[in-house]
Amino acid sequence: MAKAKAKRSAHSLPYILAAILLAVSYIINTLLVEAIYQNNREASQQTSQAMNSINRMNSELQTINGNVLRIVAGIGDYTEIADDTVLAFDNINDAMKDFESIEGLSDTALKRYNHAKTFIETYNARLTQLREAWNAYGSDSLGNMNDLYVQNIYPLQVTASEMLTATITIVTNDTGKLMASNTKTTYFLMVLMLVVAIVGEIIIFIIARIAKRSRLELEEREKSLQEVDAKLKSTRQKASDLAVMNILTGMKNRYALDNDISGRLETDRFNIAVFDLDNFRSINDTYGYDFGDEYLAAVAERLKAEFSSVAEIYNITGNEFCFVFNKEIPESQAMGIVQNIHTVMGSPYEVMNITVQLPASGSVYHYLAGDCLNVNSLLVKLDTALRNAKLNGGNAVNTVVDI
Repeated sequence: MAKAKAKRSAHSLPYILAAILLAVSYIINTLLVEAIYQNNREASQQTSQAMNSINRMNSELQTINGNVLRIVAGIGDYTEIADDTVLAFDNINDAMKDFESIEGLSDTALKRYNHAKTFIETYNARLTQLREAWNAYGSDSLGNMNDLYVQNIYPLQVTASEMLTATITIVTNDTGKLMASNTKTTYFLMVLMLVVAIVGEIIIFIIARIAKRSRLELEEREKSLQEVDAKLKSTRQKASDLAVMNILTGMKNRYALDNDISGRLETDRFNIAVFDLDNFRSINDTYGYDFGDEYLAAVAERLKAEFSSVAEIYNITGNEFCFVFNKEIPESQAMGIVQNIHTVMGSPYEVMNITVQLPASGSVYHYLAGDCLNVNSLLVKLDTALRNAKLNGGNAVNTVVDI
Protein backbone atom coordinates (compact mmCIF):
# COMPACT_ATOMS: atom_id res chain seq x y z
CA MET A 1 0.00 0.00 0.00
CA ALA A 2 2.86 2.32 0.83
CA LYS A 3 4.38 1.57 -2.59
CA ALA A 4 1.10 2.34 -4.36
CA LYS A 5 0.85 5.63 -2.49
CA ALA A 6 4.43 6.51 -3.40
CA LYS A 7 3.70 5.61 -7.04
CA ARG A 8 0.62 7.84 -7.10
CA SER A 9 2.69 10.65 -5.62
CA ALA A 10 5.36 10.17 -8.29
CA HIS A 11 2.71 10.28 -11.03
CA SER A 12 1.06 13.39 -9.58
CA LEU A 13 4.35 15.29 -9.21
CA PRO A 14 4.55 16.37 -12.91
CA TYR A 15 0.97 17.65 -12.70
CA ILE A 16 1.78 19.61 -9.55
CA LEU A 17 4.91 21.08 -11.16
CA ALA A 18 2.94 22.01 -14.30
CA ALA A 19 0.27 23.72 -12.18
CA ILE A 20 2.92 25.64 -10.24
CA LEU A 21 4.59 26.69 -13.51
CA LEU A 22 1.29 27.99 -14.88
CA ALA A 23 0.47 29.87 -11.67
CA VAL A 24 3.91 31.50 -11.53
CA SER A 25 3.69 32.47 -15.21
CA TYR A 26 0.29 34.07 -14.75
CA ILE A 27 1.46 36.02 -11.69
CA ILE A 28 4.61 37.27 -13.39
CA ASN A 29 2.75 38.32 -16.54
CA THR A 30 0.06 40.04 -14.50
CA LEU A 31 2.67 42.03 -12.60
CA LEU A 32 4.46 42.98 -15.83
CA VAL A 33 1.25 44.11 -17.51
CA GLU A 34 0.37 46.19 -14.44
CA ALA A 35 3.85 47.79 -14.53
CA ILE A 36 3.38 48.67 -18.21
CA TYR A 37 -0.03 50.16 -17.46
CA GLN A 38 1.46 52.33 -14.71
CA ASN A 39 4.24 53.38 -17.08
CA ASN A 40 1.69 54.41 -19.74
CA ARG A 41 -0.32 56.36 -17.19
CA GLU A 42 2.78 58.22 -15.98
CA ALA A 43 3.74 58.99 -19.59
CA SER A 44 0.24 60.38 -20.25
CA GLN A 45 0.41 62.52 -17.13
CA GLN A 46 3.86 63.74 -18.15
CA THR A 47 2.59 64.71 -21.61
CA SER A 48 -0.45 66.44 -20.13
CA GLN A 49 1.72 68.44 -17.71
CA ALA A 50 4.14 69.39 -20.49
CA MET A 51 1.32 70.50 -22.81
CA ASN A 52 -0.32 72.51 -20.02
CA SER A 53 2.95 74.29 -19.17
CA ILE A 54 3.80 75.11 -22.78
CA ASN A 55 0.25 76.20 -23.58
CA ARG A 56 0.47 78.61 -20.66
CA MET A 57 3.76 79.96 -22.04
CA ASN A 58 2.28 80.40 -25.51
CA SER A 59 -0.83 82.07 -24.09
CA GLU A 60 1.27 84.55 -22.13
CA LEU A 61 3.44 85.21 -25.22
CA GLN A 62 0.27 86.06 -27.14
CA THR A 63 -0.75 88.41 -24.32
CA ILE A 64 2.65 90.10 -24.40
CA ASN A 65 2.48 90.45 -28.17
CA GLY A 66 -0.93 92.06 -27.83
CA ASN A 67 0.50 94.52 -25.29
CA VAL A 68 3.38 95.37 -27.62
CA LEU A 69 0.93 95.96 -30.47
CA ARG A 70 -1.04 98.34 -28.24
CA ILE A 71 2.14 100.28 -27.55
CA VAL A 72 3.02 100.36 -31.26
CA ALA A 73 -0.48 101.61 -32.08
CA GLY A 74 -0.39 104.13 -29.24
CA ILE A 75 -3.45 102.62 -27.54
CA GLY A 76 -3.87 102.48 -23.78
CA ASP A 77 -1.81 103.57 -20.81
CA TYR A 78 1.87 102.67 -21.27
CA THR A 79 2.56 102.13 -17.56
CA GLU A 80 -0.41 99.76 -17.18
CA ILE A 81 0.61 97.84 -20.32
CA ALA A 82 4.21 97.56 -19.09
CA ASP A 83 3.02 96.20 -15.73
CA ASP A 84 0.82 93.64 -17.51
CA THR A 85 3.81 92.58 -19.60
CA VAL A 86 6.02 92.08 -16.53
CA LEU A 87 3.26 89.99 -14.93
CA ALA A 88 2.96 87.89 -18.10
CA PHE A 89 6.69 87.13 -18.06
CA ASP A 90 6.39 86.14 -14.38
CA ASN A 91 3.65 83.70 -15.38
CA ILE A 92 5.89 82.34 -18.13
CA ASN A 93 8.68 81.79 -15.59
CA ASP A 94 6.25 79.87 -13.38
CA ALA A 95 5.21 77.71 -16.34
CA MET A 96 8.89 77.11 -17.16
CA LYS A 97 9.51 75.89 -13.62
CA ASP A 98 6.58 73.48 -13.96
CA PHE A 99 7.91 72.17 -17.29
CA GLU A 100 11.47 71.80 -16.00
CA SER A 101 10.20 69.81 -13.02
CA ILE A 102 8.96 67.07 -15.33
CA GLU A 103 11.21 64.00 -15.20
CA GLY A 104 11.99 61.64 -18.03
CA LEU A 105 11.75 64.03 -20.99
CA SER A 106 13.92 63.11 -23.96
CA ASP A 107 17.10 65.02 -24.82
CA THR A 108 15.52 66.13 -28.09
CA ALA A 109 12.52 67.64 -26.31
CA LEU A 110 14.72 69.39 -23.74
CA LYS A 111 17.00 70.74 -26.48
CA ARG A 112 14.04 72.22 -28.36
CA TYR A 113 12.62 73.63 -25.13
CA ASN A 114 15.97 75.24 -24.24
CA HIS A 115 16.00 76.92 -27.66
CA ALA A 116 12.52 78.28 -26.93
CA LYS A 117 13.63 79.42 -23.47
CA THR A 118 16.59 81.29 -24.97
CA PHE A 119 14.33 83.15 -27.37
CA ILE A 120 11.88 83.98 -24.57
CA GLU A 121 14.70 85.36 -22.41
CA THR A 122 16.02 87.38 -25.37
CA TYR A 123 12.48 88.61 -26.03
CA ASN A 124 12.13 89.67 -22.38
CA ALA A 125 15.52 91.36 -22.37
CA ARG A 126 14.69 93.28 -25.53
CA LEU A 127 11.37 94.53 -24.14
CA THR A 128 13.09 95.47 -20.88
CA GLN A 129 15.64 97.57 -22.80
CA LEU A 130 12.85 99.31 -24.69
CA ARG A 131 10.93 99.95 -21.47
CA GLU A 132 14.00 101.46 -19.82
CA ALA A 133 14.68 103.64 -22.88
CA TRP A 134 11.06 104.77 -22.90
CA ASN A 135 11.14 105.61 -19.18
CA ALA A 136 14.41 107.51 -19.55
CA TYR A 137 13.95 109.37 -22.83
CA GLY A 138 10.34 108.94 -23.92
CA SER A 139 8.89 107.36 -27.04
CA ASP A 140 10.94 109.60 -29.38
CA SER A 141 14.09 107.68 -28.41
CA LEU A 142 12.78 104.48 -29.97
CA GLY A 143 12.33 105.77 -33.53
CA ASN A 144 9.74 104.17 -35.78
CA MET A 145 7.86 101.80 -33.47
CA ASN A 146 6.29 99.85 -36.33
CA ASP A 147 9.69 99.05 -37.89
CA LEU A 148 11.13 98.25 -34.47
CA TYR A 149 8.28 95.81 -33.78
CA VAL A 150 8.46 94.06 -37.17
CA GLN A 151 12.25 93.77 -37.31
CA ASN A 152 13.34 93.27 -33.70
CA ILE A 153 10.43 92.20 -31.49
CA TYR A 154 7.84 90.15 -33.37
CA PRO A 155 10.36 87.64 -34.85
CA LEU A 156 11.52 86.75 -31.32
CA GLN A 157 7.96 86.06 -30.18
CA VAL A 158 7.10 84.01 -33.28
CA THR A 159 10.26 81.92 -33.04
CA ALA A 160 9.73 81.25 -29.34
CA SER A 161 6.14 80.11 -29.99
CA GLU A 162 7.26 77.83 -32.83
CA MET A 163 9.95 76.28 -30.65
CA LEU A 164 7.39 75.66 -27.87
CA THR A 165 4.99 74.07 -30.35
CA ALA A 166 7.83 71.89 -31.66
CA THR A 167 8.60 70.85 -28.08
CA ILE A 168 4.99 69.68 -27.62
CA THR A 169 5.20 67.74 -30.89
CA ILE A 170 8.39 66.01 -29.75
CA VAL A 171 6.97 65.17 -26.30
CA THR A 172 3.78 63.83 -27.89
CA ASN A 173 5.75 61.74 -30.39
CA ASP A 174 8.01 60.40 -27.63
CA THR A 175 4.97 59.41 -25.58
CA GLY A 176 3.33 57.79 -28.59
CA LYS A 177 6.44 55.75 -29.31
CA LEU A 178 6.68 54.68 -25.66
CA MET A 179 3.04 53.65 -25.55
CA ALA A 180 3.33 51.81 -28.85
CA SER A 181 6.35 49.94 -27.53
CA ASN A 182 4.53 49.15 -24.28
CA THR A 183 1.50 47.95 -26.23
CA LYS A 184 3.67 45.58 -28.26
CA THR A 185 5.27 44.34 -25.06
CA THR A 186 1.82 43.79 -23.52
CA TYR A 187 0.69 41.78 -26.52
CA PHE A 188 3.90 39.79 -26.39
CA LEU A 189 3.36 39.01 -22.71
CA MET A 190 -0.23 38.00 -23.35
CA VAL A 191 0.87 35.72 -26.16
CA LEU A 192 3.66 34.39 -23.98
CA MET A 193 1.18 33.68 -21.20
CA LEU A 194 -1.05 31.85 -23.68
CA VAL A 195 1.91 29.88 -25.00
CA VAL A 196 2.93 28.92 -21.47
CA ALA A 197 -0.63 27.76 -20.75
CA ILE A 198 -0.72 25.72 -23.95
CA VAL A 199 2.68 24.23 -23.23
CA GLY A 200 1.55 23.29 -19.71
CA GLU A 201 -1.52 21.57 -21.08
CA ILE A 202 0.59 19.78 -23.67
CA ILE A 203 2.94 18.59 -20.94
CA ILE A 204 0.02 17.17 -18.98
CA PHE A 205 -1.36 15.59 -22.13
CA ILE A 206 2.00 14.06 -23.08
CA ILE A 207 2.33 12.44 -19.66
CA ALA A 208 -0.82 10.39 -20.38
CA ARG A 209 0.40 9.23 -23.80
CA ILE A 210 2.98 6.78 -24.93
CA ALA A 211 6.50 8.00 -25.71
CA LYS A 212 6.31 7.32 -29.44
CA ARG A 213 3.21 9.44 -29.97
CA SER A 214 4.74 12.18 -27.85
CA ARG A 215 7.84 12.26 -30.04
CA LEU A 216 5.72 12.52 -33.19
CA GLU A 217 3.75 15.41 -31.79
CA LEU A 218 6.94 17.22 -30.79
CA GLU A 219 8.36 16.72 -34.29
CA GLU A 220 5.21 18.19 -35.83
CA ARG A 221 5.40 21.19 -33.54
CA GLU A 222 9.04 21.72 -34.44
CA LYS A 223 8.10 21.62 -38.12
CA SER A 224 5.38 24.21 -37.53
CA LEU A 225 7.82 26.46 -35.69
CA GLN A 226 10.25 26.20 -38.58
CA GLU A 227 7.50 27.25 -40.99
CA VAL A 228 6.62 30.20 -38.77
CA ASP A 229 10.29 31.15 -38.59
CA ALA A 230 10.54 31.01 -42.39
CA LYS A 231 7.48 33.26 -42.69
CA LEU A 232 8.94 35.69 -40.17
CA LYS A 233 12.19 35.87 -42.11
CA SER A 234 10.23 36.49 -45.31
CA THR A 235 8.23 39.23 -43.57
CA ARG A 236 11.40 40.92 -42.31
CA GLN A 237 12.82 40.87 -45.84
CA LYS A 238 9.66 42.44 -47.22
CA ALA A 239 9.78 45.10 -44.52
CA SER A 240 13.34 45.90 -45.56
CA ASP A 241 12.24 46.20 -49.20
CA LEU A 242 9.49 48.58 -48.14
CA ALA A 243 11.98 50.98 -46.52
CA VAL A 244 11.76 53.41 -49.43
CA MET A 245 9.31 51.80 -51.86
CA ASN A 246 5.70 50.64 -51.77
CA ILE A 247 5.73 47.23 -53.44
CA LEU A 248 2.05 47.28 -54.39
CA THR A 249 2.07 50.58 -56.29
CA GLY A 250 5.76 50.83 -57.18
CA MET A 251 5.85 54.37 -55.76
CA LYS A 252 8.17 55.92 -53.22
CA ASN A 253 6.84 55.76 -49.67
CA ARG A 254 6.71 58.00 -46.58
CA TYR A 255 10.38 57.47 -45.70
CA ALA A 256 11.46 58.45 -49.22
CA LEU A 257 9.33 61.61 -48.96
CA ASP A 258 11.09 62.52 -45.71
CA ASN A 259 14.51 62.00 -47.30
CA ASP A 260 13.60 63.97 -50.44
CA ILE A 261 12.15 67.17 -48.96
CA SER A 262 13.57 67.50 -45.45
CA GLY A 263 16.51 69.52 -46.76
CA ARG A 264 14.20 71.86 -48.68
CA LEU A 265 11.97 72.98 -45.81
CA GLU A 266 14.21 75.84 -44.67
CA THR A 267 15.16 77.21 -48.09
CA ASP A 268 12.60 76.34 -50.77
CA ARG A 269 9.05 77.22 -51.64
CA PHE A 270 6.99 74.59 -53.43
CA ASN A 271 3.49 73.23 -53.91
CA ILE A 272 2.51 69.95 -52.28
CA ALA A 273 -0.79 68.06 -52.19
CA VAL A 274 -2.18 64.97 -50.47
CA PHE A 275 -5.14 62.89 -51.70
CA ASP A 276 -6.91 59.72 -50.69
CA LEU A 277 -10.08 57.88 -51.68
CA ASP A 278 -13.20 58.48 -49.58
CA ASN A 279 -14.58 55.41 -47.77
CA PHE A 280 -12.02 53.09 -49.36
CA ARG A 281 -12.71 50.56 -46.63
CA SER A 282 -16.06 49.81 -48.29
CA ILE A 283 -14.18 48.37 -51.29
CA ASN A 284 -12.28 45.90 -49.11
CA ASP A 285 -15.41 45.01 -47.16
CA THR A 286 -17.44 44.44 -50.32
CA TYR A 287 -14.97 42.80 -52.71
CA GLY A 288 -12.06 41.71 -50.51
CA TYR A 289 -8.51 42.91 -49.95
CA ASP A 290 -7.12 41.45 -53.17
CA PHE A 291 -9.63 43.46 -55.14
CA GLY A 292 -8.77 46.57 -53.09
CA ASP A 293 -5.07 46.09 -53.87
CA GLU A 294 -5.81 45.82 -57.58
CA TYR A 295 -7.92 48.97 -57.38
CA LEU A 296 -5.09 50.89 -55.70
CA ALA A 297 -2.59 49.60 -58.26
CA ALA A 298 -4.86 50.79 -61.09
CA VAL A 299 -5.22 54.24 -59.52
CA ALA A 300 -1.44 54.45 -59.00
CA GLU A 301 -0.70 53.53 -62.62
CA ARG A 302 -3.11 56.20 -63.85
CA LEU A 303 -1.57 58.83 -61.56
CA LYS A 304 1.96 57.97 -62.68
CA ALA A 305 0.95 58.06 -66.34
CA GLU A 306 -0.72 61.46 -66.13
CA PHE A 307 1.16 63.40 -63.46
CA SER A 308 4.69 62.03 -63.05
CA SER A 309 5.99 64.67 -65.48
CA VAL A 310 4.79 67.54 -63.26
CA ALA A 311 5.23 66.09 -59.76
CA GLU A 312 7.05 63.47 -57.73
CA ILE A 313 4.37 61.06 -56.49
CA TYR A 314 4.55 59.14 -53.21
CA ASN A 315 2.24 56.43 -51.84
CA ILE A 316 2.71 57.45 -48.21
CA THR A 317 0.08 55.24 -46.53
CA GLY A 318 -2.60 52.83 -47.79
CA ASN A 319 -4.65 54.74 -50.34
CA GLU A 320 -3.04 58.12 -49.52
CA PHE A 321 -0.91 59.72 -52.25
CA CYS A 322 1.34 62.76 -51.95
CA PHE A 323 2.32 65.01 -54.87
CA VAL A 324 5.37 67.31 -54.65
CA PHE A 325 5.13 69.55 -57.69
CA ASN A 326 8.19 70.46 -59.75
CA LYS A 327 9.83 73.78 -58.91
CA GLU A 328 8.93 75.33 -62.26
CA ILE A 329 5.20 74.72 -61.67
CA PRO A 330 3.64 78.03 -60.50
CA GLU A 331 0.95 78.14 -57.86
CA SER A 332 -1.88 78.85 -60.32
CA GLN A 333 -0.89 75.93 -62.55
CA ALA A 334 -0.51 73.68 -59.50
CA MET A 335 -4.10 74.42 -58.50
CA GLY A 336 -5.29 73.37 -61.94
CA ILE A 337 -3.30 70.14 -61.73
CA VAL A 338 -4.73 69.49 -58.27
CA GLN A 339 -8.24 69.64 -59.71
CA ASN A 340 -7.19 67.21 -62.45
CA ILE A 341 -5.79 64.81 -59.84
CA HIS A 342 -9.05 65.07 -57.94
CA THR A 343 -10.97 64.17 -61.11
CA VAL A 344 -8.66 61.28 -62.06
CA MET A 345 -8.78 59.67 -58.61
CA GLY A 346 -12.56 59.93 -58.51
CA SER A 347 -13.00 58.46 -62.00
CA PRO A 348 -14.45 54.98 -62.67
CA TYR A 349 -11.94 52.10 -62.79
CA GLU A 350 -12.46 48.64 -64.16
CA VAL A 351 -10.96 46.06 -61.83
CA MET A 352 -11.40 42.32 -62.35
CA ASN A 353 -14.21 43.07 -64.84
CA ILE A 354 -16.03 45.18 -62.27
CA THR A 355 -16.38 48.95 -62.64
CA VAL A 356 -15.88 50.80 -59.36
CA GLN A 357 -15.79 54.49 -58.52
CA LEU A 358 -15.05 56.31 -55.28
CA PRO A 359 -14.84 60.08 -54.71
CA ALA A 360 -11.55 61.48 -53.48
CA SER A 361 -10.64 64.19 -51.00
CA GLY A 362 -7.44 66.17 -50.84
CA SER A 363 -5.51 69.11 -49.48
CA VAL A 364 -2.96 71.43 -51.10
CA TYR A 365 -0.28 73.55 -49.43
CA HIS A 366 1.58 76.42 -51.07
CA TYR A 367 4.63 75.93 -48.88
CA LEU A 368 6.97 78.82 -48.08
CA ALA A 369 10.52 78.40 -46.81
CA GLY A 370 10.62 77.96 -43.04
CA ASP A 371 6.87 77.24 -42.61
CA CYS A 372 7.54 73.88 -40.94
CA LEU A 373 10.34 72.46 -38.81
CA ASN A 374 10.10 68.95 -40.27
CA VAL A 375 8.22 66.77 -42.73
CA ASN A 376 6.00 65.40 -39.97
CA SER A 377 4.62 68.85 -39.10
CA LEU A 378 4.11 69.53 -42.82
CA LEU A 379 2.08 66.34 -43.24
CA VAL A 380 0.09 67.09 -40.08
CA LYS A 381 -1.11 70.36 -41.66
CA LEU A 382 -2.01 68.61 -44.91
CA ASP A 383 -3.76 65.72 -43.14
CA THR A 384 -5.71 68.15 -40.96
CA ALA A 385 -7.03 69.97 -44.02
CA LEU A 386 -7.77 66.61 -45.68
CA ARG A 387 -9.63 65.38 -42.61
CA ASN A 388 -11.70 68.57 -42.53
CA ALA A 389 -12.67 67.99 -46.16
CA LYS A 390 -13.86 64.48 -45.27
CA LEU A 391 -15.76 65.72 -42.22
CA ASN A 392 -17.61 68.15 -44.50
CA GLY A 393 -18.81 65.33 -46.76
CA GLY A 394 -15.67 64.50 -48.74
CA ASN A 395 -15.16 64.78 -52.50
CA ALA A 396 -13.42 68.12 -52.00
CA VAL A 397 -9.98 69.73 -51.89
CA ASN A 398 -9.01 72.07 -49.05
CA THR A 399 -6.14 74.54 -49.09
CA VAL A 400 -3.86 74.65 -46.03
CA VAL A 401 -4.07 78.07 -44.45
CA ASP A 402 -0.81 78.61 -42.54
CA ILE A 403 -1.26 81.04 -39.63
